[in-house]
Amino acid sequence: MNSFSRNRFGKTLRWVVSVNFRKLLMWTIGAALVVFLGEMLLFKLAPLTVPQSSLEIFSVLCTLLLVIASFVLISSIVSSINEKRKREAFLMLPSTNLEKYLSLVAYTTVISIACIFLAIVVGDSLRMLWLWASGYSNEMMNTTIPTRHNGETYYWYSSAIPQVLHNLTPHIRPNGYTHISVDGKLKIVYMCTNAYLIVRPIMIAAFYLWIHSLFTFSGTLLRKYAFVVSGIVVFFVAWLNGWADHLGFGLYDRQSYMQYGREGFQQFETVVFMLNSSIASVVLLLLTSLSIFNYWASFHIFKGFQLITNKWTNYDILKR
Repeated sequence: MNSFSRNRFGKTLRWVVSVNFRKLLMWTIGAALVVFLGEMLLFKLAPLTVPQSSLEIFSVLCTLLLVIASFVLISSIVSSINEKRKREAFLMLPSTNLEKYLSLVAYTTVISIACIFLAIVVGDSLRMLWLWASGYSNEMMNTTIPTRHNGETYYWYSSAIPQVLHNLTPHIRPNGYTHISVDGKLKIVYMCTNAYLIVRPIMIAAFYLWIHSLFTFSGTLLRKYAFVVSGIVVFFVAWLNGWADHLGFGLYDRQSYMQYGREGFQQFETVVFMLNSSIASVVLLLLTSLSIFNYWASFHIFKGFQLITNKWTNYDILKR
């Protein structure tokens, strides 16, 4: 039984879901109540004057909850089988190690996060229903304000889910711009647009993949505080990225334009594009290599699972 079987993988995943169904259901209901009560508390305490402001605040709350909950769930990849009885039953399932491992990844990454998102939708819907039924649909409270982009109107009982999806979607746009006065006319010069539009989506995907692999690896290795350890690493990397951001995608400014002139500015753009591409290639290779290593190490640790493990880790090197 060395080959991968989708049938065995599906049965293993169904077993994981069935064993943890009650806990997953309780967490989903709890998250829905947290969203509903949190939005209502903000609605009562925050000085909200227009519906759009309230929806923006609600969307930030829901987005933070979804992101943090997702990281916690990914880092708890083996928490569902930490109990001796469950781990014994799981290890005895008639499936390969790869099928068992992927079933845990699918449960924490896909099913659990989907349930949290469903909880956010339910909690926000309860808030909408409460405000609509409580009289916030009358003319005095039915304040509308058009958006800055598509002219939609918002009500106090409008949904915050579209804004949540907007917050979670990477938006690829020119990195920035500066106003340059040329021949007495004010012009807008975009900074390193080509490099930004080409490299940025790939870098975002690689960074997301690395974060997922890191939380998966720490969740497989550590029995306690996996989320905390991974969160500290991600925070440190994000801080380094912000500190070094001036090295890439932002090398144009007013001084550069005035120094190089129109033709020289185009040549300067080519040089910066090549420099940013070189830096991005190194970073992309590093992120990809680290992601592959994290997944490999996580699966290697999983293959060595025992019924009784170390207090802090699932991998006891002294027994290998």
